[in-house]
Amino acid sequence: MNTGEAGHWFSRCERATQEWLLANPGAALPLTAFDAVIGAGGTPVRIQTPDGARSEAYYLHPADSEYLTELRAAGLSGNGR
Repeated sequence: MNTGEAGHWFSRCERATQEWLLANPGAALPLTAFDAVIGAGGTPVRIQTPDGARSEAYYLHPADSEYLTELRAAGLSGNGR
């Protein structure tokens, strides 16, 4: 999978993780994806819930979510294409 930016942590994730991240925009990271993102150099974050608390789950950093949005717009998808 060519991400266009070999230096971004996303390019260091296994293909299955890349596909899951692309196919599940905005979703909480399951443990396997969380571990893969950390291992590749990403920084998952907890988000603020509507009641002002911090979420229990971890999500991609907003900048990383935007990066994946751009990849999807460029034609990459979460189904191996």
